[in-house]
Amino acid sequence: MEIIVHPQSIIHSLVQFRDGSMKAQMGLPDMKLPILYALAYPHRIQTNWPRFDFAQYAAFTFEKPDLEAFQNLALALDAMKRGGNAPCVLNAANEVAVELFLQDRISFLGMSDLIEHCLAKATFVPHPTLEDLMSSDTETRRLAHERAPVWNS
Repeated sequence: MEIIVHPQSIIHSLVQFRDGSMKAQMGLPDMKLPILYALAYPHRIQTNWPRFDFAQYAAFTFEKPDLEAFQNLALALDAMKRGGNAPCVLNAANEVAVELFLQDRISFLGMSDLIEHCLAKATFVPHPTLEDLMSSDTETRRLAHERAPVWNS
């Protein structure tokens, strides 16, 4: 898996096959269509939404993501590379971080700090079972809630 930033937000996903060919899911820079497609899959629902006009978008550009600016992306890539239960820990910590942010209990940047803390403190399980993942989720949520008040001070 590779992540690329596409500032025009026309290409919503792209898959490259073994032979080098690619298929893209493209549309206007609006998430309604990708969400509709995900909800209706494998069917396509007719809409009266505006259609894409290639003449209005003369060029597409692509950039590597700035992992310092997008700290949560860096954490997610590290969790994916580490494997085991790390992605589960990241997910649980992220859900608590967003919840606390929406309650004004931590700052926007504090969310990344909280997730990083949980990834460092939660028990790592290299080959988790479903039960291990459920335990990891519970442990991480506890760690996040225990740590959260510190971020507000």
